[in-house]
Amino acid sequence: MKRFLPLVLLTLWSPTLFAWGPVGHQIVAQIAEDELSPKTRNLVLQLLDGETMAGVSNWADKIKSDPAWAKSKPWHFVDIPDGEDYGSVEAKPEGDAVTAITAMTATIKSKTATRAEKQEALKFLIHLVGDLHQPLHAGRPSDVGGNSIKVVFNGKNMNLHSLWDSGMISTQNMDYLAYAHYLESQSFLNPDYDLSEIEFSKIIKEDMGYRKDIYDFGRSPANPVKLDQAYLNRNLSTVNARLLNGGKRLAALLSDIF
Repeated sequence: MKRFLPLVLLTLWSPTLFAWGPVGHQIVAQIAEDELSPKTRNLVLQLLDGETMAGVSNWADKIKSDPAWAKSKPWHFVDIPDGEDYGSVEAKPEGDAVTAITAMTATIKSKTATRAEKQEALKFLIHLVGDLHQPLHAGRPSDVGGNSIKVVFNGKNMNLHSLWDSGMISTQNMDYLAYAHYLESQSFLNPDYDLSEIEFSKIIKEDMGYRKDIYDFGRSPANPVKLDQAYLNRNLSTVNARLLNGGKRLAALLSDIF
């Protein structure tokens, strides 16, 4: 079944499900805000009561510890085994990143939703589009999107998911604003965002296409995987391209909504 997104469009071993980490989400949101037309940007910021998109980009992660929002935890990712695709896996009744983005888009467009409901939906949307562009948020269920794989990177203990969330980003020693502007200047990244519509299956297929490189290490099951500068050198361009792509696609989606 084809499911699509319309567009005119450092921890220890804990298995967190945060995507990109706070800085990564701020980067995606800043790029998106920079891409918006002045009119659309004003409408978005009005709905956010004057807060910036980067300023609300981690709200959806912060509320997950609130029992009232426990239902939102599955909305941050999709589980896709090797050899499968989003259309072939069984839909989960609790939802996932795809169904959540679709629902949040509908709420913002709704003529009957309250302002508070639209504001919450916008905050989720800003975060979840970023989530969907972190490759391990379309991860293998067998290792919980890399959360169960212990790694040592630059002498620090973390898991593979955390490395892709924030570990590699942190090596660049830039705050989110400088990093966003750096990525916006890198035309060689050539993100594939400028399409009349982006299918969810396409975004997820892109994520899954990076698995060979993500898992390119001689893992010993009995020990943490030691990853070095060579791993960073091979994969940092992927991290950067996904951040830039996520920001530009988020801007396209918001331009369609508003």
